[in-house]
Amino acid sequence: MFSETDEILRLRPHHMYCSRFLPLGDLGRGNAFGSEMERVRRLAEENRDVMIEVMEGPDQLCVHCSEYKDGRCQSPLGDEEKVRRWDARILEGLGISYGEILRAEDLLSLIEEKAPLEFCLTRCPWKAFCAATGLE
Repeated sequence: MFSETDEILRLRPHHMYCSRFLPLGDLGRGNAFGSEMERVRRLAEENRDVMIEVMEGPDQLCVHCSEYKDGRCQSPLGDEEKVRRWDARILEGLGISYGEILRAEDLLSLIEEKAPLEFCLTRCPWKAFCAATGLE
């Protein structure tokens, strides 16, 4: 069972969903971001009991991103407001809510069941790199 000493991964919706399907590496976000994304992905895949909290707004991956400034995403591909809209679409597609805490096993099963989300196929700027878009 979960104890207070166990790590909780705190991820915004597009990070918990997309980290499952994007290639590892910095993806133009810097080495620190790529390393943290790889660590989070490995932890969730190797320890299916790790807990994941669905965060609203910047999360533990964002702080490692080269385009995270002044407490918000400032990417030319999508600033914080646009990213929050992406997150909302992913939440809707998965049927979960902000603040929920899920076991990695349950979240990964849900993602596998629901992928690809409509947003991923039609609107995501990363769809050319995403393995989920080949699942349809």
